Amino acid sequence: MRPSFKIWRAVLDKYVEMRRNLTEKFLGSLSLEPPYSAPVTAVIHCYAKARFEKLYGPQQLIPQRTAVLMGSVFELAVKVLLEGYPPPHHYSYKVYRSEDGFEFTLHAAPDLVLDNEVVELKFTTAPLENLPMDHHEMQLKLYMNVYGMPGRLIYLTPSGVREYGYGLEEALPDGEVIKLGREFFLEKRSPRYEWECQYCPYRSMCPLAISKREQERT
Repeated sequence: MRPSFKIWRAVLDKYVEMRRNLTEKFLGSLSLEPPYSAPVTAVIHCYAKARFEKLYGPQQLIPQRTAVLMGSVFELAVKVLLEGYPPPHHYSYKVYRSEDGFEFTLHAAPDLVLDNEVVELKFTTAPLENLPMDHHEMQLKLYMNVYGMPGRLIYLTPSGVREYGYGLEEALPDGEVIKLGREFFLEKRSPRYEWECQYCPYRSMCPLAISKREQERT
């Protein structure tokens, strides 16, 4: 017996190709200058991270945590089981305009669109009692707004599976979406959640992340 890297190398090659394609679509729909435009997954997170990605490209195509890889495997497996291989790419967009003239386009790419519902698939090691997570609900409710459909959030965890259904009336209202867009494009909120810096590949070069660590030491 000897150590080998043949099969796992093939897995990683496919994984990196998939991540690179997703990143190209992400960056292609991201404009931080007028006319503003962004994918849902950008506006619900840190502006500084999105700016770093736009300027310098992705820093991590290979996952640094096993949970990230498991999430991708879970997502792909469910898509293939329900929609066949290769699974279709679901995509839609919507333009939002405020009364004072602020305007942006939001791009939505949910994991699945089944039975007139948008569906998001998540793998997490978090305890079941911590589900659903706020930022996951926000992501789904934005998809629901863009698509004008009910939604469903499905978690796979080491402790079991949880599934949550949301009626169309629970979609994020246009006014709240515009507020979120202002916070991202105009206020440049960085980070949006305190825990983001811990997992950000740009934290070593980001002055906002450094300031946060220095503040925690005091």
